[in-house]
Amino acid sequence: MRLRTLVAGSTVAVLAAVGLPAAAHAAPVVPARALLTAAEFPAGSTHYTPGRRTPSTGLGGLESADCIALRAGLDGDFRRSAVADAVALRGRSAIMVSIVDRPLTSRIADVVTRCAEPDVPRAVAVTAPADLELVRPRVLTTGADDIRGWADVRGTTVGVIVEGENGAAADRDAFWQLLRAQVAKVERQP
Repeated sequence: MRLRTLVAGSTVAVLAAVGLPAAAHAAPVVPARALLTAAEFPAGSTHYTPGRRTPSTGLGGLESADCIALRAGLDGDFRRSAVADAVALRGRSAIMVSIVDRPLTSRIADVVTRCAEPDVPRAVAVTAPADLELVRPRVLTTGADDIRGWADVRGTTVGVIVEGENGAAADRDAFWQLLRAQVAKVERQP
C-alpha cells in the first residue's frame, strides 16, 4: 500500500512539474534579445537603430518637491536597469520602442501625468483596445502629434513612443502595431 501511495505521489509530482504553465518555468526576459528587430517594425519604417540608452525623466527645476522626488527615484531605477531600445522613422513620425528589465509602468505614467514640463500640454489617458486589456497598458497623449504607452509584461516594462515631426500627426496605427508586437514578443521569450 505504501508503494502504491509513493508511486502515485511521484506521478503527481512529475505531472505537476511538467504540466505547470511555461511562465512558471520561464527565465527572466533579457531586453536585448526581446527587442523588436527592424524586420518586425511596421512596413515603411526606415533608419532603424537599436541601442541601450538609459532612459531619463528629464529632471526639471521648476517642479514641486514631490515631482522632483518622483523623477529622481525613477531615474535611479532606470540607472540600475538593463534597457534595450530601438528608434526608427516612419513617414513623418519618429518611433522609439524600449524594454526595461523591471516593471515601472505605473511610476512612469505617474511622472508623465503629474509632472508635466512647462509649456507642454498635460498628458491625457487613451483607452487601449480590448485585445491589450490583460497587460493593462498606460497610454497617454498630449495631442495629435504624440502618443506613448507602457505595459508591464513578465517583469519588464515595454514602452512605445511615437511623435509626429514638425507638427505632423503621430502615426497611431504604427503605435498600436508596435505595442502589440513588442508585448507579444516579450510574452514569447523563453
